[in-house]
Amino acid sequence: MAKKRSIKVYGQSGYKYQETPTIMLKGKWLEELGFKIGDYISIACEDGRLVITPDAERAAVKAAEAEYMEREMKALQKRYEAEKVKIRAQMVAEPGARW
Repeated sequence: MAKKRSIKVYGQSGYKYQETPTIMLKGKWLEELGFKIGDYISIACEDGRLVITPDAERAAVKAAEAEYMEREMKALQKRYEAEKVKIRAQMVAEPGARW
């Protein structure tokens, strides 16, 4: 049988400073259940219950985006370094030019 936790629904300022219901879950017990800091989750409403599950699909998309950005940043850095070398060579070749 699963452990039960009893928590309170708080009010917090929301849209146009209207008080909105807020549920805050925190504690090492979340980590024990497999929810780690930085993980993505999905929340479904089923028969008056909130069902919280890891969102593996969104995590995969975010990982792919991060990989793509890393690759593109490396390519951009490489282009920048090549352009910098080219400009320096041009400055040496044209000492009288104003930059």
